Amino acid sequence: MISHDMRTFHRIEKIEHTLELDEKLSHQLKGWNVQRACSVLILTVIVLTTLGLFGNGWLSRKQLASGGATLQYEKFLRYEKEMTVTWRVSGKDEIELLIPMDYLDAFKIEKIIPESHETHLADRNVVYTFKVENGGEATIYFYLNPQKTGTVVETWQINGQDFKIAHFIYP
Repeated sequence: MISHDMRTFHRIEKIEHTLELDEKLSHQLKGWNVQRACSVLILTVIVLTTLGLFGNGWLSRKQLASGGATLQYEKFLRYEKEMTVTWRVSGKDEIELLIPMDYLDAFKIEKIIPESHETHLADRNVVYTFKVENGGEATIYFYLNPQKTGTVVETWQINGQDFKIAHFIYP
């Protein structure tokens, strides 16, 4: 059985000429194959980028829920590009949120909406306390700015529930 490259090679017209040139058609065929493979690779990177591999998008979005609390954040971030961590909590009059200092070493907090009722340090954590009116639902936004590159994996705690947050920060 003749391979695809050999069939293509036999279909390429060999030109007879008086110049002493070695056309090296096999090199041309290899070049075409490399070009085709690179085109597929570039197309794959474009599709993954569109889906969120390098920032906002479907591949990057993460949502966790447990015990009346829901966490939304982006897994893939860019260095010094602001991102948002969103908490939705229901059925509590008071929300206590603990963020590890090791996590905050990698991020700068730009703002928190709404502002916390109380903030203090406890056991290498920053503890934020929020008051909720009538035990309803509260949404808390943390606007953070990555200050380091690489992988950041830490566990935030809200009202005693652990939520593991993992990011990869591109340079």
